[in-house]
Amino acid sequence: YFGVEYMYREAFINRLLYLLNLFATSVIFLFFCYDYFLIMFAWECIGLFSFLLVNFYSTRIYTIKAALKTFVFSRISDMFMFISFILTIVVFNTTDLSLIFLQTPFLAFHYLFIGNTAFHFLTIFSFCLVTSGGIKAAQFFAHVWLPDAMEAPTPASALIHSSTLVVAGIFLIIRFSVCSEFTLFTNYYLILLGALTLSFGAITAVFQNDIKKLVAYSTISQIGYLVCGCGFCCYEEVLIYLIIHALNKAFLFV
Repeated sequence: YFGVEYMYREAFINRLLYLLNLFATSVIFLFFCYDYFLIMFAWECIGLFSFLLVNFYSTRIYTIKAALKTFVFSRISDMFMFISFILTIVVFNTTDLSLIFLQTPFLAFHYLFIGNTAFHFLTIFSFCLVTSGGIKAAQFFAHVWLPDAMEAPTPASALIHSSTLVVAGIFLIIRFSVCSEFTLFTNYYLILLGALTLSFGAITAVFQNDIKKLVAYSTISQIGYLVCGCGFCCYEEVLIYLIIHALNKAFLFV
């Protein structure tokens, strides 16, 4: 309803509503599917519809550049997820999350050998998953796509990119938290990444004049708190904060 009232003068409002509904459907599908292959499929759909929403005003040069940047960082996130998917097929021999989580404790001392070098399997697996979620959640070094994604129409910027899309990355980290809890490196990595992001986003937001850029960097800072909380294994508190954060961003533009 908010999107219709805000964009009713636009010539291509039907395309915007189709993309918003498809994006919301992909996110809901991601939240409910319990198979790694289906999670990858939903992840790709989220990246695709996000790209199309950012590129809605495709006649502007800056919009095309912002859409390209969003697409590139989405592909990097997908690359890390695909690496972890290959590791899942090779080691777990299944894509069912219940079977993956059941086998995880027995692989606490499982190593992969490349030549004479041994790599802890769960560390590599969880690091790829966490990095994929961190890029989608606009964490430090990968945060630059979110302010540019505000080139999307305001309903998409306020209700999608400032709340739903970045929350999908946090959800991925929480969904595979069973694997990351068996390696201290991933927890330290989450804590450091979240601490850097929350401080950088808060400081950068102070110097913004554009309200959309201000919301974007404020979102980056708040998502940094959530990533840091995942590093400390505070998943219940993170989920509560996610709800408050989503409502806060939604009502800001209403």
